[in-house]
Amino acid sequence: MAARVPRTSRALLTALLTLAAVVVLLIPIGAIIQIVLTSQLDDRTPTQAIIVLDPAGVWGDPTAVMNARLDHARDLYQDHVAPVIVLAGPPAAVRQATDHLVRGGVPKADIVGFSANSDTTGSLEVIASAMADLHWSTATLVTDPADAARASATASSFGIDAHSSSVKTGPGTALTSEAVSGETAALVRYYLLTRWTLPNVIASN
Repeated sequence: MAARVPRTSRALLTALLTLAAVVVLLIPIGAIIQIVLTSQLDDRTPTQAIIVLDPAGVWGDPTAVMNARLDHARDLYQDHVAPVIVLAGPPAAVRQATDHLVRGGVPKADIVGFSANSDTTGSLEVIASAMADLHWSTATLVTDPADAARASATASSFGIDAHSSSVKTGPGTALTSEAVSGETAALVRYYLLTRWTLPNVIASN
């Protein structure tokens, strides 16, 4: 005859399983809320640099998406949000982005490019290291609405005082269910795993 689990133990087990289920449900719900709210931000607080993130991983034509981000960064620059536009990514992509900004009227002297991986985390770590060397701490992040929450969270992990200004029009800016679901998974992964591995680069310098 199988041993019977005491009623108090069963109640405790049920409570723990219920709590675990609630947590599992609340984490992605919280991520979705953060994504939607951050996507609406167009923070034009003056900062020390405008960071344009590389959209190499997006569906469709990444060049068109990048050009929309660059045009938004140019508008922020012309509105005196920050005196410098910072790019990071593969060298060829950085050169192409620089040429686009120069054609749009941004002086080449006010464009800083760094060679880095296309992914958001790798690019922001390189930029944070450069900012630490320059004793900068504030930046405006330019990316698409769905990406803004994860980009801001990642930048903050590196010690950047990040202000989000999402691109509102053009390719890649629609807050579709596919974009939100993909970013929800990425943001949950960031909070559960990635964030614990990222150094606070600016604070440590």
